[in-house]
Amino acid sequence: MHKKFAVLAVASAIGPIASPVLGADPARMKWDNVPKSQITLFYPGQSTQEWMTSAAHKAGATGVNEGKNCQSCHKDEEADIGNAIVSGKKLEPNPIPGKPGSVKVTVQAAYDKEYFYLRASWPTNAKEAGVFHDYKGYKDGKWSTYASGRTYKEVKARTAKVSYEDRLNFMLGDNKGSVANFENQGCWVTCHNSMRDAPNEPAKEQVKAHPVLGDAGMKKSDIRKYLPETRTAIDDAGGWDKVRDKTTLDALMAKGAFLDLWQARAYRSIPVGKADDSYVFQYRNFDSGKKPFDSNWDGDKKQPKLMFDPAKNKGAAALTEAQFRDPKAPRLDDTNSIPYDATKIRDGDLLPGFILNTKQDGSAADLNASGTWANGAWTMTIWRKLDTKQKDDVALVPGQTYPVGIAVHDDASTTRFHYVSLPLKLSLGKKEGHINAVELK
Repeated sequence: MHKKFAVLAVASAIGPIASPVLGADPARMKWDNVPKSQITLFYPGQSTQEWMTSAAHKAGATGVNEGKNCQSCHKDEEADIGNAIVSGKKLEPNPIPGKPGSVKVTVQAAYDKEYFYLRASWPTNAKEAGVFHDYKGYKDGKWSTYASGRTYKEVKARTAKVSYEDRLNFMLGDNKGSVANFENQGCWVTCHNSMRDAPNEPAKEQVKAHPVLGDAGMKKSDIRKYLPETRTAIDDAGGWDKVRDKTTLDALMAKGAFLDLWQARAYRSIPVGKADDSYVFQYRNFDSGKKPFDSNWDGDKKQPKLMFDPAKNKGAAALTEAQFRDPKAPRLDDTNSIPYDATKIRDGDLLPGFILNTKQDGSAADLNASGTWANGAWTMTIWRKLDTKQKDDVALVPGQTYPVGIAVHDDASTTRFHYVSLPLKLSLGKKEGHINAVELK
């Protein structure tokens, strides 16, 4: 049953880069025999964990602080909540015109003796698949952002075009309750007022100056998801800078106080047959090892790191503007690239903001993924071993139930401008979850 196979091609986009992976072939599985769960995801705006527990949440805050599950108050209200927030009436200072408030996702799950399989399908708001990402453009002797997500400042200022990938996100906690409140509050335990695109987002300079997160430590310049357990205090501002000492963090990680985060990315992972394997802890971290993609931008030199090998790209070191979002244009990867050489670049040239890695290793290589977009809808599949034996992954055991959350990014939007689920449960071989995985015979 565990066969090697080539990744599914995205129906409306470029063909895939061959990347053999192990496990049952999801394209050949009898998915019609696997139960379907329809889950409504909604637009959350700036509804952080601090907001949930504040007076602004009104009576809901009392329930949250008493340990009630969000589902107990808001089940079947997801579409109404999303419509209210996406309109800009509350919790959204920067509404996106034309963005729906919710989306219905059909989810299926299965497992065999060694692997777990997750499949999700949803209609996209855009009329085409989001299978492109950032582009850098060379104009008048310098490089700048040519295209990016619709919420980025250059795009909003109309100095850059729109281009970003769609993606499926799956967040998984262990069945011991190692991450406090995840079972009842879902992904809101990772979202705080002091992070990217949130009300109290710290300045880049503040983050870079932080002894742990900044230039002297993790070399971050913004704040992404993190867990309250990793901070000495969480206040109304979020407590981004109050990181616990290394000894305490190591002990928390060792006991499983982290959340596994899987992301099937339409541009940066699916073409090489992978999903991005990360985990949320003191930051949103990549798993150890070589991941499916890397940045192609040198921030110090303000230029790309790599360009196309002209010998493998019809004599060209870059793409032309006519190749922007062209399904037939090549992706930049580790088989067709060479170090950047300014003498080979011409005015108007474009280069991708990311390079794909056709060979991955370590824990970062655990997640396999495929995807198709047809008739206005995505179907993405992620699969991996039930137990990867990696310390930055949550092991899955048949007969057990786990707290999970699902999100999708759609229509060239990223960061918090996505759709999320209320807290969910995943069961393997049981019927007590919102998603019930069945054993493959």
